[in-house]
Amino acid sequence: KLTHAGSKGIECSVKTLESLYDIKFNYYVKVNFKSLVDIVDALGGITVNSEKSFSSRHSLSKKTYSFTKGANKLTGDAALAFARERKAFAEGDRQRGKNQQLVISAIVDKAISPSILNPSKFREILQSVTKNTKTNISKKEIEAIFEMQLNDMSGWKIDSISVDGTGSSKYTYSYPSQALYVMIPDEE
Repeated sequence: KLTHAGSKGIECSVKTLESLYDIKFNYYVKVNFKSLVDIVDALGGITVNSEKSFSSRHSLSKKTYSFTKGANKLTGDAALAFARERKAFAEGDRQRGKNQQLVISAIVDKAISPSILNPSKFREILQSVTKNTKTNISKKEIEAIFEMQLNDMSGWKIDSISVDGTGSSKYTYSYPSQALYVMIPDEE
């Protein structure tokens, strides 16, 4: 169960994803619910273009959010609700994965915008989000990426990869005594 690989540590998550996608990851950034909220709020909110209209009751704040098909301006709390919802969709986890990718893209778009890319704002944002994130990217490397972006202001191309498969109920290494929903990947 891919979502549980992290319970064995970030190295297990990285190795699992590398094996599944047959690719080598050089860097990672691991966020938790609090850090996602902090990142979005530090950026002053994000705009996400939703593929569908839906509502979601946030599990932490207990607020209910309504999202419309098209552009939605989101606070950190709303972004977390948007990214976590799966029960509102016939496609369940598949749509949740798409929505999570939309949130990540919106964060990157906002982070490289001219309103954010100035030294004082960048350092303020970096300071506010580092306490709830884990990464193998050094501070020096992060600052080099920031400087590169300041110098050329080019857009970023974000590729999203999704594995499709068949839903099933199986016992997993993380819960060996309880059958859980898993997706058996389509090897083709």
